[in-house]
Amino acid sequence: MTLSSFVIRSGKTILYFGMNSLDKVSNVLSRYRRIYIVTSRSAAKVSGALDDVMEILNRYGVKYEVFSGVTPNPLENIIEDASECAWRFGAEAIIAIGGGSVIDTAKIVSVISRCGGRVKDYVFGTRDFCGSLPLIAINLTHGTGSEVNRYAVATLLEPRTKYGLANEYMYPLIGIDDPRYTLSLPYNQTLYTSIDAMYHALEASCGRDSSPYVLAIAEEAIKNIVTWLPIALREPKNIEARYWLLYASMLAGISIDHSRAHLIHAIENVLSGINTELPHGAGLAMLGPTAIKYLYRSRPKELHRLLRHIDPELKPSEDDAIKASRAIEEFQKGLGFNERLSNYGFRDEDIDRVIETTNKYLRYGLSLAPIEIKDDIIREIVSSAL
Repeated sequence: MTLSSFVIRSGKTILYFGMNSLDKVSNVLSRYRRIYIVTSRSAAKVSGALDDVMEILNRYGVKYEVFSGVTPNPLENIIEDASECAWRFGAEAIIAIGGGSVIDTAKIVSVISRCGGRVKDYVFGTRDFCGSLPLIAINLTHGTGSEVNRYAVATLLEPRTKYGLANEYMYPLIGIDDPRYTLSLPYNQTLYTSIDAMYHALEASCGRDSSPYVLAIAEEAIKNIVTWLPIALREPKNIEARYWLLYASMLAGISIDHSRAHLIHAIENVLSGINTELPHGAGLAMLGPTAIKYLYRSRPKELHRLLRHIDPELKPSEDDAIKASRAIEEFQKGLGFNERLSNYGFRDEDIDRVIETTNKYLRYGLSLAPIEIKDDIIREIVSSAL
């Protein structure tokens, strides 16, 4: 089938979706004299996106520098280093080339480069967002959704946890979703990032701020993930599978822009903040099945609408909460996911620390869940993932 290209507007972002989307914004890049590029160590180069960007910038005589030090679950000091480099370079705009960690880092860099301060100033509200440099977000995964929403996540050194920021100044000016750039994703990242998108959709659909609009796009995201993720894992160069997974990720990113992730993401942010080697999507997959049991009991009709695409025999009744939990777990196992928190060094004695940190610093996320989250719920969710 023909894979169409299109443009949508969401929040303050204009998103270009489809093959060779970057070519359509070359005139925008040519407006700037100095652009700072934020990437991770190798993904931007391997995907081909970095070469494409440099070709455009060189063609128009735009000066640029590249920061390639972003790591998964980026620590605040890395973000601040990139911010200082961008400021010293005199950047007029920022280009992010990467997945969620890179785009989130670039969002915060765009703010600090314009407004000054440190990451914690914005996390704890001691400094106001005054604006941001224009950001062009070139997405390399089908999981983040960050290329089309106002969120960013940073890992704090003290307290050691990931903390989410949300502000209108962090909408990218332009988002680029080109499925060609996802063809180089390795197997594990194909799995992890798609699972991230899946939980974006699931949590957005049942959060306190959800709506029929969110439910509609969240269901569309789940349908495409269930259909195309197994194919992408079997056939990593299947461009059609990558296209529809990228589409699903984009929809899921918009869904949390209008609703928010909550229970599962809040706990996972603590875990991958403690151990930044824990891939975000893997952490979600470990926590998700048990958490879904509680969420399904509270919002059976909404979650049934999504999860029926995994298990058609599910009923929109709280009595099927355990069955919904098992459906998610079996779906993930069928994709080859069988990791546990113990693989990343977590033990029973860490649970109290996770509960305390989640309650103290991620309570804003827990408050968006459709149920009251008590300590025993967090304990069961984390314990079941060990």
